[in-house]
Amino acid sequence: MNSLTNAPKPTFGVRFRRAFVTGLLVLAPVWLTGYILMVVVRLLGGMLSPYVRLALEKLFDLDPESTLVVFASDLSAFVATVLLIAAIGVVVNRVLGKRLLGLFDYILSRIPVVRELYDAIRKFIQVFFGDKSSFRGVVAVKYPTEASRVIGFVTAESNLIPGQGKLLHVFVPLAPAPTQGLLFFVPEAETLPLDLSVDEAIKLIVSGGAIPPERYAV
Repeated sequence: MNSLTNAPKPTFGVRFRRAFVTGLLVLAPVWLTGYILMVVVRLLGGMLSPYVRLALEKLFDLDPESTLVVFASDLSAFVATVLLIAAIGVVVNRVLGKRLLGLFDYILSRIPVVRELYDAIRKFIQVFFGDKSSFRGVVAVKYPTEASRVIGFVTAESNLIPGQGKLLHVFVPLAPAPTQGLLFFVPEAETLPLDLSVDEAIKLIVSGGAIPPERYAV
């Protein structure tokens, strides 16, 4: 305990580097989300923008390159994109939509290189934006030594290994890419339940441990 208390304080350079990395981990998802949204809006709504600019030019005698016209066309493209995505969601929720989606998955799963990329992105989206009910809880398990712990998600339980009794199936994601990880079969007595929601645990993993829940910050 004394060795921890008397440990030298980190230098300014170390503190600055930690602060920079933490800020980068916080801002990177925000920037990436905004960038992806802008790309989607430009791709899906780009076809509508020229018509909006032409209508504003003819009806209100506005310069098609003016700030107002550009903003209106971009806004229309964004609204059109949102409506299109919602419409796709409605179609997919129907029986025909599910069949088409299954066919689409089947086709992409047969294309080399593309299938790996598509599968990774699909799993990523499912983990972060899909139904997390498959995760029954968050636990800590011993790995890779007796003195260290890793965070994992309980996905199921069974007596898969003879003589071991009830085992918890614990998926341990790899930081900062939680779609990849290790699967452990651990006796329930050897797991430590954590007071963390699935969302809190995912944020902690993705940030590489840099962003713990506020109630646990020291």
